[in-house]
Amino acid sequence: MLHQKCGSAISFKRLLAVRSTSRRPNNQTSFDKKMPVMGREKAWEKAGEDKEAWFKRKYAHVHAKEKVLEKQDPFGKKKAHMEKLNRIQNDMKSDQKEHKSRFVKRSATQGLQVNPLLEYVCGTNAVLAALLGNKREYFTRLLYFGTLPPEIQKLAKEKTIRTEPTDKHRLNLLTNYSVHNNVALETKPLQPTEISHLQLCNPESAEFHFSELLFEGELKARQSSYISNAQKKFPLGVYLDEVMDPHNIGAIIRSAYFLGADFIVMSRKNCAPLSPTVSKTSSGALELMPIYYVDRPLSFFSKSQEEGGWMFVTSCLTSANAKDQKYMGGKTLSLDDLRGMCNKLPVVLVVGNECNGVRTNLRMRSDFFVEIPYGRATDEITSPVDSLNVSVATALLLNSLLTN
Repeated sequence: MLHQKCGSAISFKRLLAVRSTSRRPNNQTSFDKKMPVMGREKAWEKAGEDKEAWFKRKYAHVHAKEKVLEKQDPFGKKKAHMEKLNRIQNDMKSDQKEHKSRFVKRSATQGLQVNPLLEYVCGTNAVLAALLGNKREYFTRLLYFGTLPPEIQKLAKEKTIRTEPTDKHRLNLLTNYSVHNNVALETKPLQPTEISHLQLCNPESAEFHFSELLFEGELKARQSSYISNAQKKFPLGVYLDEVMDPHNIGAIIRSAYFLGADFIVMSRKNCAPLSPTVSKTSSGALELMPIYYVDRPLSFFSKSQEEGGWMFVTSCLTSANAKDQKYMGGKTLSLDDLRGMCNKLPVVLVVGNECNGVRTNLRMRSDFFVEIPYGRATDEITSPVDSLNVSVATALLLNSLLTN
């Protein structure tokens, strides 16, 4: 409204100005003197100065400061140095942003396994054992950084496995930042045979029989050879019940293979899967050791005892309460009692969970119980170190069983 009023006033003013030049008498007062003029007062007008003088007073010192800076840095070295520092800082920021952008999760499926039918066995010993054992259905490719070990290169060429050089960052991503020793084998996950129970043994041919559980519940008789020498005439197996740590499983398999056990039996539902971590921890023994899965542990214990004459020795605390003494009474063995046992009958050593041990229903179906004695006085102050790691305990018990 204000602009409209001002515009109309100015036009009316011009009209009156034209008329005044022709009709205004000499004694009439001018309209311009009485009509207020709408305009913005300039800064130099407010200060009562000339325009040029006002600008000189306002901005003359700016040019003076620039002249002082030129005198302080006559050759521009300081300015060049500051520009260089700013350039380096900007480059570092851009590199940081670019590095972060590589790990930004852009979708819900990013970071998931590309193909669930493939896994990456890493580590020199694990890869070499996988190629030697040949227990997996197929090998896709062999990725490496630097120089490939001659033995692995030779086996890969014999099995027509494609070798592909790559960088360490990619190997880290594929192996989930494991210690890969600059080599990773892309292969199908290991699929152990699922069995129902163990059957009779033949010491003359050094073979034992077992029943493989097929897809539709049918049983198929199988046989496998075992190590027979002066220290053992019958096979020795290890049963793992609810062992959840893959590093413990790998260490148990490594100890069992080194000491001379014949096979490993695992509960399918309650144990950690046989992942590349297990293969790496076992130093490749996973690829060489016969491993079986059991879906019904109670039936496995009962049928193996009845049809095969296998003896199950469970590792647990023998100082049990009165409730457990009902089935443990008279069945406790010492480490010396285990010596030479594999020369008399087939044995399965049962080890359990890292915290709770073997489940009660499996202990009730065991033939004997054994405990590794505590090496310190029992009247000492209670210490948090009151037991052994399950892999260490398994190695000690296996050593006692395989020693005459």
